Amino acid sequence: MKEKVAERIRLARLSKNLSQQNMADELNITVAAYSNIERGITDISITRLYQVAAILGANPLNLIKENQEYSLGGSSNPTENYSTSLTQQVYMLIQQVQQLNARVDYLGKEVEKIKGN
Repeated sequence: MKEKVAERIRLARLSKNLSQQNMADELNITVAAYSNIERGITDISITRLYQVAAILGANPLNLIKENQEYSLGGSSNPTENYSTSLTQQVYMLIQQVQQLNARVDYLGKEVEKIKGN
C-alpha cells in the first residue's frame, strides 16, 4: 500500500508540473527526503500526507484510497490500469518537454538580445 500511495503522490505532483525540488522546498525537507516519500521508502505520516495534499491541491483521502487509480478508463484490469497510468506519465513527460523547449527558446532569444547590445 505504501508504494501505491507514493505513486499517487508522484502522479499528482507531475500533473501539477511540480518538481521534487518544489515539493521539498514547500515541505522544508531535502530533495532526498522527499524522493524517499515518492519511492515508498519513507513511511509518510498523517501530518506530512496532509501537507503534501495541500501543496498538490488534493484531498488526502484520495491519495490513500486503496481503489483510487489514476486511470482514464477505471478498469479493474491491473494490466490496463498500468498501461493507462503509463500513458498518463508519458503525456505528462511530453508536456514537461514542451514547456522546457519553450523555456529554451525564450532563453535563446534573451541571449541573442544580450549579444545584440
